[in-house]
Amino acid sequence: MSFDLIAQSFVNGILLGGVYGGLAIGLSLILGVLRVLNLAHSAIIIFAGLLYWEFVNGLGLDPLLMIAPVVVIGYLFGLVIHRGIAQHLVKDSGPTVMLAFFGLLVILESVAVMIWTTDTRTVSLGYLSEVVNFGSISVPIARLVGAGITVVVLVALHFFLTRTLTGSAIRGLAQNRDVAAMVGIDVTTLSRRVFAVGIAFAAFGGIVLAMVQSFNPQEHYRWLAWAFLVVILGGLGSALRTLVAGFIVGIVETMVGIFIPFQYTYLVLYGILAVALLVRSEGIGGAKQRTI
Repeated sequence: MSFDLIAQSFVNGILLGGVYGGLAIGLSLILGVLRVLNLAHSAIIIFAGLLYWEFVNGLGLDPLLMIAPVVVIGYLFGLVIHRGIAQHLVKDSGPTVMLAFFGLLVILESVAVMIWTTDTRTVSLGYLSEVVNFGSISVPIARLVGAGITVVVLVALHFFLTRTLTGSAIRGLAQNRDVAAMVGIDVTTLSRRVFAVGIAFAAFGGIVLAMVQSFNPQEHYRWLAWAFLVVILGGLGSALRTLVAGFIVGIVETMVGIFIPFQYTYLVLYGILAVALLVRSEGIGGAKQRTI
């Protein structure tokens, strides 16, 4: 085993971890602030990835310029879903919420299969398909761009939540919805916007996923499990901890693959998750409650 192989695997893990952070932040935000378990998260990721594929491959549009339109579509879709489903489930129990979003998952998957079939899709990224070399280390530009944008977005989200008045209101909503309403926060409007932003982040996750690898409409359960792994490891609602958890998962996945067969990688990752939950109670932040 050479140093170059270890260094290459570490770099691959960092870049992959950035992508995982992008996949998970929408789930973490909605669950952390609104206590809504959005089981349709991964279906939205794949749907957004297919939409991005349609814009770039089908219409031949620029892969970087198409990021914003897909995210905006995700935000608008989030507003519709909140008004049609989520706002009616505020007082309902967990199973009711899960059933509602599982139904949404099935609908989105069915629509995606009807439109795009079950074929595996790969986005042709044009000028982003190049690979740059740093000595013996090779770095795909698409993966570098996907991870880089994710880091910038999650750091910006962290400062928005911790340094702005609206961020303080969101943190107050996360801690106690009733008290937030008592101090004058319009919790219905704020909840709708937070939910829509969470869906927009899910769409963003679909874009970064489509930028780095092939995908198909029926494999979203895999990404739902991966998003849950990152969210549980990082704790609820924290952008920075979600990013760090993504890096950990990415690095472990690539580094473990050096030493043992790839099929055992998942076993190692979920073993780490179990240890983290037992030792630190709630993710790498060790928080006993949501600390947005």
